[in-house]
Amino acid sequence: MFLFLFLLIYIYRYLFNLKKKVKNKAHVEVSICEAYIVKEISTFISYYFEPHLRTRINRVPRHDDGGEVPSSGNL
Repeated sequence: MFLFLFLLIYIYRYLFNLKKKVKNKAHVEVSICEAYIVKEISTFISYYFEPHLRTRINRVPRHDDGGEVPSSGNL
């Protein structure tokens, strides 16, 4: 029973993420497919760039200011 609920929640989350990508309400299926293909292609292509270029795979964390973090743990 737990596995079924987990799969159901996973499917709903996946569908929610796909629905967020819809830009053209008149052609929902095409819009979802286009967004999925763009994501897959950009991920695939990013493996072939030089490591120093920012891509989907090696992007900088959101709140990185470029500074060093002290090892004492005090933020």
